[in-house]
Amino acid sequence: MALPDFPFQDSDGPSFIHHTAIREYLLSYAKHFNLYPYIKLNTLVKHIEPEATRNGRTLWTLTYEYLETKVETTKTFDAVVLCNGHYTVGRVPHIPGIESFHGRCIHSHQYRIPEVYTGKRVCVLGASWSGTDIAMEISQYADKLYLSHNQLDFDLKMPSNIEQRPGVESIRGNIFTFRDGTTAEVDDFVYCTGYEFTYPFMSPKVEIRTDDDHVEPIYKHLVHMDYTNLFFMGLPAHVIPFPMFHIQSKYILGILENRIKLPSPQQMREEYEIEKKSLLNQGIPLRHINKLKDRQWAYYDEIAAAANVSGFPPVVKKVIDHVLQMRDIDFTTYKNYQYRIIDNENFSVSYCKPC
Repeated sequence: MALPDFPFQDSDGPSFIHHTAIREYLLSYAKHFNLYPYIKLNTLVKHIEPEATRNGRTLWTLTYEYLETKVETTKTFDAVVLCNGHYTVGRVPHIPGIESFHGRCIHSHQYRIPEVYTGKRVCVLGASWSGTDIAMEISQYADKLYLSHNQLDFDLKMPSNIEQRPGVESIRGNIFTFRDGTTAEVDDFVYCTGYEFTYPFMSPKVEIRTDDDHVEPIYKHLVHMDYTNLFFMGLPAHVIPFPMFHIQSKYILGILENRIKLPSPQQMREEYEIEKKSLLNQGIPLRHINKLKDRQWAYYDEIAAAANVSGFPPVVKKVIDHVLQMRDIDFTTYKNYQYRIIDNENFSVSYCKPC
């Protein structure tokens, strides 16, 4: 998960590290490369406006506010890279009767500690990575946990106090009715239902469609097709984040330095529509196009080759495949495996509990 130019300092530590270690890693990265002089903290971007110049270039006017002083400043830039992520605004689907529920109700974005659910009957809605991780944590304290989801092929080994149910059909007070007609009494409810892509600061002149958990019109999950100096970092999900960011940043740099020549906007749209149609024909819904999964490796290779930088060595895919295999075998223990990369083709794995 580390960036290629800055490995984790604790090379002998666990492979599945705590979020506090990730935070320390990022702070150390910024300090090591002296990035703080170029970062404005406690600053809110209020508006981004494209301005056409006489020679056809687009410049970008940014208005931002210093939150401590409430002072607004406007400056002009040659390019904009949007790195605001997509794990801030939680998606909360409406469930009939939710207003009658009187227990604690949060989105996974608000989740912090599992101890508050001690002795409770909890329903977790959603069984992707956050949903399953949160369910596992809460189950150590809750009396009963209902993991509610609509995945047909979800067959992971769970603790005895976790019971899987279909999606929530309706709620009446503390009684949850699931899509199979069964019911359960619930004290606390956690939405693990994903996030919305939001760009509230962007000018309406810039077309950005975020329907159905998908962002368009974006080329290679990265470049706006109408404004080729407007970039979207980190759109893909189910990927290896930090190394992908590294390759994406090199691709962006190649465009800005005119080493990478992009197709015309029309050609980009045509290429994208062909790819989208192919994915839809394969049964991949629009909302899952950004979830690369097995498609991530070809994506890394493509943009790395275009940027003339190294992609992922084969061993990385082998490690990920092994992690997913162990997760399928026993969801309760797969994070206890410790991985060490030996060379570009080989890795070692050992079991350590606790890791």
